[in-house]
Amino acid sequence: MLATKANAYFVRLPRWFGTPAAVLAVLLGGFIAGADPLPLSLAAVASTFMMAYAHSWNTFHDWVTGFDQGPVEQRSHEKPYTLGQNLVAKGGVSHREALYVALAYLAISAGLTGAVSALAGPWIWLPWGLVAMCAPLYSWGKLHYLCELFLGLGFGPLAVVFGAAVSEAPNWGQAFAVGIPLGLIFGYMAETVDQWWDADVNVPKGLRNIGALTWRLHLPLVVTMCFISMTIMISHIALAVADLLTPWSLLAFISPVGIFFLTPWFERRNTRGIMLGLLLVLCYPLIIVLAEVLS
Repeated sequence: MLATKANAYFVRLPRWFGTPAAVLAVLLGGFIAGADPLPLSLAAVASTFMMAYAHSWNTFHDWVTGFDQGPVEQRSHEKPYTLGQNLVAKGGVSHREALYVALAYLAISAGLTGAVSALAGPWIWLPWGLVAMCAPLYSWGKLHYLCELFLGLGFGPLAVVFGAAVSEAPNWGQAFAVGIPLGLIFGYMAETVDQWWDADVNVPKGLRNIGALTWRLHLPLVVTMCFISMTIMISHIALAVADLLTPWSLLAFISPVGIFFLTPWFERRNTRGIMLGLLLVLCYPLIIVLAEVLS
């Protein structure tokens, strides 16, 4: 019993698969702002616990809204990368336990951010607070066509700003702008596939987002993914032209283009295609960070 609870609290609820996304966005902000390594490293660790809080909160809220309630054929589908899916429905934890675990991870992130603040100044608390608000706003946004926006902000512009705030004189506007394509690929491209997968069971429960809309209108998923991938690349090109990102970062286009071509696999709910798509999503910020560091 104890081992089962420990696995739920420390492995399944936090869903650590998103760690590269959280860390790389923060590192990108720190690199472009010239942050010192120690506070930037602490900020990156704080971001992982912030992500663990957000994922645990999502498990709690998906139960409260009913998305993860009911018999298996009437709740959110199991996915190979989200270990916290249906954890409450299966009796692994109660929804209150999921909430308490979420708040514990948030407290750990706050403690680490306090250490960063002591080294780099109090402005770090502003993006930290905004990112923390994205988790409940994302849950609310699932019912109001806004979940993509808040997920994208939390893993994109606000995460980059969080990293940039570690420096003495961050350029807030540049950091926010640089995070936009990251927000698009995490919040819109990846999230659309994730929510489209659940649309058949969750639309009747009130799910309202781009993935659900694509499903309700009987649009081919490839149409939506084509539009999103083009938007990501146009925004990225604009940042390179404005000299906010190095032209070498355009090599990251392998991610949105590759994900687009994997869409037929997503539509068949092919596990191998889904995992390859996740890998490409995580490669996007990695290539950008490497390009910025090496250039």
